[in-house]
Amino acid sequence: MSNKPRVRSKLAKPAQEVAFQDLLGLLHKRQADVTAEEMLAIASNIVGKLVALQDQRYMTPAMAMEIVALNVENGNSQYTSLLMETKGTS
Repeated sequence: MSNKPRVRSKLAKPAQEVAFQDLLGLLHKRQADVTAEEMLAIASNIVGKLVALQDQRYMTPAMAMEIVALNVENGNSQYTSLLMETKGTS
């Protein structure tokens, strides 16, 4: 058994949801000028920089990447479900 603390999924706090909505608004603002692929590259670059900014006394690179992986899965699942519920407009 590993002594490493496990990262647990948790619900977003209200301040986290506000930050998410702010970031989403910025993406929507630029969607006419930046492709989805480019947005993915930009977001990935930002995540890489945020990982590098973590306090290494408390967060190992492996712990940071586990948080990233869990949240990528969670975000993908949330939006996949949302898209499945949305009716097409054509």
